[in-house]
This record gives sequence, C-alpha cells and structure tokens, in this order.
Amino acid sequence: MKIKKLFIAIFYLLLVVVIGTQTTHAADLEYKFSATTREVNNYNDIVHIRMIGQMTLGTTTTNQHYNYIGANLKNSDYRVIAADNYQPFAWGMSPLTGLIYNAENRFPQIQVYGGINADFYDINNTGRATNHHIINFEVYHRGGKNANAVGFLDDGSVIFGNPTHQGQHINILGKDSELKNRIKIDRTNQLPQNDLEVAIFFENYGLEIPAELPKVVVKASDIKIAGDGTRSYAKGVLLEHTTEAVTVKERTFVLVGKTFQDDNLVTDSDTILIQELLGNGFENARFAVGVGAPLVVNGNIDANVKNATPTGRHPRTAIGLTKEGIVFFVVVDGRAAQEGKDGVTLEELAYIMKSHGAQSAYNLDGGGSSTMMIDKTGEGDFEVLNTLSDGRLRSISNGLLFIKGDFAPMFTEVSYPDMRSPFDSPSNLYVTNEGVLGFTGVESAYYDVKVVNTLTAYTTQYTVAKEQLSLIKLNRGTYSIQVRIRGNSQFSGSEWSAPFIYNVHSDEINSLLDLFKNIA
Repeated sequence: MKIKKLFIAIFYLLLVVVIGTQTTHAADLEYKFSATTREVNNYNDIVHIRMIGQMTLGTTTTNQHYNYIGANLKNSDYRVIAADNYQPFAWGMSPLTGLIYNAENRFPQIQVYGGINADFYDINNTGRATNHHIINFEVYHRGGKNANAVGFLDDGSVIFGNPTHQGQHINILGKDSELKNRIKIDRTNQLPQNDLEVAIFFENYGLEIPAELPKVVVKASDIKIAGDGTRSYAKGVLLEHTTEAVTVKERTFVLVGKTFQDDNLVTDSDTILIQELLGNGFENARFAVGVGAPLVVNGNIDANVKNATPTGRHPRTAIGLTKEGIVFFVVVDGRAAQEGKDGVTLEELAYIMKSHGAQSAYNLDGGGSSTMMIDKTGEGDFEVLNTLSDGRLRSISNGLLFIKGDFAPMFTEVSYPDMRSPFDSPSNLYVTNEGVLGFTGVESAYYDVKVVNTLTAYTTQYTVAKEQLSLIKLNRGTYSIQVRIRGNSQFSGSEWSAPFIYNVHSDEINSLLDLFKNIA
C-alpha cells in the first residue's frame, strides 16, 4: 500500500512539473500554452487538470479551454474498458451517462470513476461504431482491414495499431467461458465443398439447407449486422442437432459440416460465439475501440497530422499513453470563440497530447460528441468537465471508462473431451460487521457470487478474484447469497454453495442491535 501511494505521489508530481512548463519543439513549430488558469486535482487517484489560456503553435495563437484526466494502469487498480448501450440484434446510442450505467449493470463487480466518448459512429441511423469494438473479448465489430484501434489487456498494457483479420471463427464456450473448441468458418451462406469445411447460415439465406449434412441449429441471443450487411458477430445456445433439411428461421443461425457429427461438441450448457479472430496483439485485448488519426507516434508528432481529417478547428477528444504507463484523455472545448474556446485542429491537438508526455496518442470522435465525466467523490455522482458544444449530452455509440473491479478469465482453453474434475463448493460463508462477505475457497481462483433479494427475487451476480465482496451498497431487505468457484484449465466449476441468509437493516435498527449487543 505504501509503495502504491508513493507511485501515485510521483505521478502527481510529474504532472505538475509537466503542465508548469508546457513548451515543446517538434518539426519546425514551437508550441506554448500560456495558462491564465491551471488547476490540478486528484480524485480517487485519477488526476484531473483544467487548462485555460492562450495556445501558440508556430505563428498562430488561439484561446483554449481543455480538460485532462489520467491514471497509471501499471501502478494502480485502475483499468480502462470500452462501454456501449447496444441492444440485442441492433446497435444503439446513449449519452455517456447511459454507457456508464450500462457498464456497471453488465459487470456488477466494477465501479466507474470517469470516462470519455470514443469512436466515430453512424450518427444518423444505427449508432454502429465506425470500427473495432470489443467488450470482454467479444468482437462486436471487427473494423476495417486498414483501421486503427486501441486495445486494453489484462496486465495493464495498452496497444495501438491495426488489428489483422484472421477469419471468422466458431467459439464453443463452456459454462464458465472456457474455450472447448475454436473452429474456423470456411463459408457463409454457402454449402461446405468437402468434409473438412464448416459453413454458417444466417436468416438472410433464403434457401433450404439440404438433408444429410450434420447441422447445429442455434437460438441466437444476438446478431450484429455490419454496414455492408455482413454478420461477423453472433451468439446463442443450442436449439437442436439434426441432419434433416432446414430453413434458417428468424433470430437463429445454423452451423453445417461433418465436424458436427459429434453431438458432444456442442451441448445444452455451451454458448456458441461467432466472431472475427483478430491478430497483431489484439487477440489478447479484453476491450478495444476504433480510433481516428494518429497524433503522436513513438513520442513524435505524426508526420501526416497536419493534413489529417476531420479538418478545421473544433471541440476534440483524444487518448494518450505515456512511457510510464499513464493512460490519459483530453477533451478540448470549442465552437464558442466568444467564451475563449476556439477549439483546435488535429495538429494543435497533437501538440497538446505531446506536452502531457504522450508516446502514443490518437484522435477520437469530437464536435458535439466530445464528453468527459468524472466521479469526484466515488459515490456515483458524475460531473461533466467539458463544455458541451451541443448544449446537452449527445447520444454516442461507445466510450472509454476508468474503472476498478475484477474480470474473470475468458477463453481459457480446456481439453476436449472435457475430463476435468469439479472444484468443491466454497464453504463457511459469513458477513463482517462492515458488510463484507467472506468465505473459504481455493488459491488463485475466481468466484461467482449470486445475491438474491428474497422478497422480489431480483438477482445480481458478481465475479470476484478474492474470497470477499463488499455488500455495503445493498438496500434494506433479506438476501440469499451463494458462491461458486469458476472453472479453469485444471478443474471444472463447482456447484453453488448452500444459501447464506443476510439481513440488511435500517440505520435505526442497526443502532438498536448494537445497543442490545453492548448490553449483552
């Protein structure tokens, strides 16, 4: 803990030094920011900087307001995740507040502390992100073949680059997302040409799939349609094995090939995930989004940024990474010259990012989409830091968030057929006076915790990496709590533990109970 605080203190000091002398030289242009207001604050170990003043780049001077938030992913508990509010069988748009809400509901074990808008998107129709979009290893959008992205790995690493396409694959996942098998798809909406090929058929295939070929009919929980009409992402569960002739019904898809003669390859407890296998480092990215023009590459202003698109001086959003592992976001205000908010060109944005120590930096969606929010108190009260050029929060496609919390391993490969023995169920469940659930598990395991309100039957499931979970945010009521150990490469998942009943009382009742305890 002392080491962590030391790192944070050093991080904070470096930022103060950097913003106190913001003069850099790159190419033939001199950059200088003469601040009339310079505020530096630390909120829950996220550094927030507000800069107001005049920026000079070469011979051009403009009036600027911008905000910065940053955290070191290497030396803190922070992660960066992608967020969206996409719906099954559709895409969608939501203000950043909605993306935060959806992220905390999708992953109840996390807490969001701040974030920004991210990729460009289809603003007038579907809300589909322009390029790559990965949530918890699921590739919702595989992006263009020459498009850049930023990816976030479990070890805190951040990668920028061009994800390569390795082909569409069938991922057969066990109940704990263990990878039972990964099979490359050879054909879409076309019959296999030999016994080794595997094909997939979607509902836009208007013909009957003939008899004799082994088929797996999948009930889809989601299918995403790209801008060109292709379906590179789908997910579902087994509906039936058959060799009969079938037509593809609405919200189903069909896997065809001799591979599926083995009925145990896909079972009732499995999830079938169809997605592009990405390469160039992005195969290990748990989260990723597409990014726009490069601003800073290897510590230098990108040679093409002066002529990059979109052009003009506007509100802008960018992401940067320093050599120390600090991920930071910058949002520059604009379209309000009368208020001293001229906005920036991409070239000017690049110099701002470099002035904050970026070794790599990329443009994100800007204009009315530019949004930066932070929770200063850690209590879920988010504040918009930038000036919204639309005068309101715009609905956007996706965002990037600073969060804390655990994620269970995914795509852990297991042997087929599965010969693993199950873990024993956790035992000795208890809750401390501080409202922290504890139990006895096994070393280096991940756990699912199921919390059920016994009155409403509302269920929340958490994933944790240690034998404890804070329950202090539970509302008043009675809860049934069960815990199970998630499977790994050596053991399959355990059964749920016996239920543990936990009562959450009002403050008045808790005071009375404490009084009775003291009397006793």
